[in-house]
Amino acid sequence: MNINEFLHDLRYVLIFYVLGDLLTTVFAIENGMGYEANFLIAELLEYFGYYSIVMLKLIFISFCFLDYLYLKRRGHRSMWDITRHMITLLGILVVINNLLVISGLWVPLYSLIYNT
Repeated sequence: MNINEFLHDLRYVLIFYVLGDLLTTVFAIENGMGYEANFLIAELLEYFGYYSIVMLKLIFISFCFLDYLYLKRRGHRSMWDITRHMITLLGILVVINNLLVISGLWVPLYSLIYNT
C-alpha cells in the first residue's frame, strides 16, 4: 500500500470534486447566489453547517481509498484509472455548474436548453 501513489492518483479528484466543489458551493450559498439543490445535503447543511460537506467529502475519499486498495490487489489498474477519471470529470462538471450559478449565466442557459 502506497498512500503517496493514492494521493497522486487522486490529485485532480481532490482539486475539482473536493476542493473546487466545496469552495464554489460555500461561495454561492454565502453570497446568496445559489442554494444546495441536493435535498439530502441541503438538510445536512441546515443542521450541521458546512462541516457536513467536509465530512461527506472525507467519507467519499475513504471509499475511494478502499476502491483503490481493492482494485490494486486484484491487478485492475485500468479500472482504478477509469474510476478516478470519471470522478474527476464529475468534479469538473460540478464546478462548472457552480460557476455558472455564481455568474448568473445558469438561468439563461437553462432557458435556452429547455425553451422556457
